[in-house]
Amino acid sequence: MARDLNAEPALPTDEIQGDILAGLIKQNEHLLFFKISDVKRFKTFLHSLHLTSVDETLAQEEMITKSKNGTRRKLLPTPGLNIAFTFSGLTVLGVRNIDAAAAQAFIEGMGKRGEKMTDPPTSSWSILRPDANLHGVFIVTGASSAEIADVISLRLAPPSENGWMLLHTEEGQVRPAPVAGHEHFGYADGVSQPGVKGRTTANVALTPTASGAKPSEGQKGQDLLWPGEFVFGYPGQNPKAASLEVKGDVKEAPSPFMKNGAYLVFRRLAQKVPEFNRSVKLAAQSITGTANPMNPDLLGAQMVGRWKSGAAMIKAPLGDNPAIADGTPDVNDFEFDDDRQGFKCPFAAHIRKAYPRDDVPGNPNAKSKKEIDAAEAFTQSHRMLRRGIAFGPEVTEQEALNEQSAGGALSRGLLFKCYITSIENQFEFVQQSWANNGQFSQPESGIDPIIGQSHETHRFFAGAAPKSQTAADKPQLELESFVNLEGGAYFFAPSIKKLHEIV
Repeated sequence: MARDLNAEPALPTDEIQGDILAGLIKQNEHLLFFKISDVKRFKTFLHSLHLTSVDETLAQEEMITKSKNGTRRKLLPTPGLNIAFTFSGLTVLGVRNIDAAAAQAFIEGMGKRGEKMTDPPTSSWSILRPDANLHGVFIVTGASSAEIADVISLRLAPPSENGWMLLHTEEGQVRPAPVAGHEHFGYADGVSQPGVKGRTTANVALTPTASGAKPSEGQKGQDLLWPGEFVFGYPGQNPKAASLEVKGDVKEAPSPFMKNGAYLVFRRLAQKVPEFNRSVKLAAQSITGTANPMNPDLLGAQMVGRWKSGAAMIKAPLGDNPAIADGTPDVNDFEFDDDRQGFKCPFAAHIRKAYPRDDVPGNPNAKSKKEIDAAEAFTQSHRMLRRGIAFGPEVTEQEALNEQSAGGALSRGLLFKCYITSIENQFEFVQQSWANNGQFSQPESGIDPIIGQSHETHRFFAGAAPKSQTAADKPQLELESFVNLEGGAYFFAPSIKKLHEIV
């Protein structure tokens, strides 16, 4: 059966901010966290502020595609600007009719919710400690840092005349070739994103179905989800449905002002790369006496669930395979249905924790299609649109030799961002109930070794046994934490139309 685009909702993609449903195109990204210093001036400034819509972002993508020269792409100008507000910021702007029960996590803020997610105390954060004066963030993107400066100069400056004051800046950048698109541990990042059902203002699919993909997919293995998971005012997923294709209820906005907008979660995650490499090396050396080969590259891939190329362990359990790596049509064309025992890809691997696909939690022997489809429908109701970017310099030779991060100006990691319509049911659920849970998806599997948070200095991780397929051969490891939360906040990104109409 062909995809019925007319059955999918029409989306006002000229009004929805571009980073939400398309992802602003970027080589560089600056996050300018601000305070509203003069409400009247700021509202006047908002009325004429040129924010980048989904339509504009898609047009930039098309321009880049058409400019291809062989396998190389020209570096074209792609200026982008979006904005999001804290609950305190919306209050200052006079947005007061927000349903407190529906927006509880947003109102409380990340700092107060941190204990639920085993986050470090806010007293240890180096940025964005809870502060009622933090009112919002400008998301500025471009093909270069010079282009970002142009956007700031042409659209945001001068702050005082436009009613805002800069509190803090975070600067991210795509890592240099040939590791562009990889995070600092070296693994391809942002490989698996959900597709989104719906039509743009041009009446074409927001996420087109690629050649070779099923009608329910965008790219092969990329399930199409109802847009209410990511923007308010549209049908979302039904977690109790018999299959993921079933349309759920409309995700109503907690306030009329919030329709066609989305929550934005931001977290600065510092990565201790030399320590990660040392720990993986020593752990691999400690695994002896089994029929399964082990080396640092293989163990690191088991921890992530993918090789550094992006190739999934489930389809390449013993060695990397460029044919299914990032950038190929088959990079996400897999499920976990033929690895119910976690012999190829560990249950606690990062990609299996964050997106367990067709796993059936608590039942490694699941075979019933009905049970598997129902589990998949539940899983798809917890997805996020991730928009992160790396920050900080490359690891120096001296850090590598010392096997220790130098810190300070050499700090590095990920500026994590995601867009959702339920902070509790999407971001917090995945972090708390999946990543941090040593019993998910199967008992005694361990916590996510990449993003899992724990108050313990060492975290249990059960590896895989891809060659012997023997449970007794699975490595039983105690790993340190290599990713530290250094601060973050919850924001809301309104529609462009609502911002221009604010009084």
